[in-house]
Amino acid sequence: MTKDLPIIVITGPTASGKTKVATTLARKIDAEIISADSRAVYKGFDIVSAKPTKEEMNGIIHHLIDILEPDNDFSAGDFVTLASQKIEEIKAKNKRIIIVGGTWFYIKSLLDKKMLPPIPANPELRKELETFESKELWQRLYKIDKKRAEEINENNKEKIIRSIEMCDYLKSPISQYERQDNKNFNSIWYCPLIEKELLYENINKRVDIMMQQGLFKEFEKMTNLWGIDNKIINNTIGYQEFIEYEDINCAVDKIKQHTRNFAKRQLTYFKNNEGIKKLPLVELLSLRDI
Repeated sequence: MTKDLPIIVITGPTASGKTKVATTLARKIDAEIISADSRAVYKGFDIVSAKPTKEEMNGIIHHLIDILEPDNDFSAGDFVTLASQKIEEIKAKNKRIIIVGGTWFYIKSLLDKKMLPPIPANPELRKELETFESKELWQRLYKIDKKRAEEINENNKEKIIRSIEMCDYLKSPISQYERQDNKNFNSIWYCPLIEKELLYENINKRVDIMMQQGLFKEFEKMTNLWGIDNKIINNTIGYQEFIEYEDINCAVDKIKQHTRNFAKRQLTYFKNNEGIKKLPLVELLSLRDI
């Protein structure tokens, strides 16, 4: 019975080949895919999030893609709620489940035996924090929760504010909070094993391809629809650089740099996590009967 078989997680740094691994494996084991990507949930964020195309989906059903407009917030708690529902729906079909994405905090929040309680937004605190620059806020978070701060890009103002908000609510660092019991989903985690130099090369090539596909036009379309001050747009690598730099070539270079910096942090996390099986891409693509 597939209900008793583990959930398969394919995670890893950006541009490491996760999508191909997930769809290849899904076809072999008759699985549906749940996307764990903080930007693929938004409609219109197609190129910037490297959202899988219909061809890349290879006929496999994907969940939690294109479910929100970018004027809505989406948190790890929202992901846990929706993904838990999808897990039960897929199990009811007697099909396997693959979760794929690089937003590991979403996956960790869903599958950990312990999880944070629902933490409501604090409008007054958020209004105050919005008046500070991202780097100032990151330093503030670093002082109250060093471990959490090191997991976040210092330019990701949205996530930094949410983390400070959570610490304030819990009256303690998020990383030290004794979490409540969670559903014990049985899972196996895999990550493509890739050298840093090759990953950086992949990232640079991917950004060039994204530009050829119309990344800047997509940015213009989204800002025309939702405004240049939309916080999701402003906190998305691949969009925010076009706001900060007038010269297109300079913006593209910054997109590559910021993506490499993000990937470096992802590599560190996955390298230090012993619960994730790291295998070369060719071995992951040949997985079966798991």
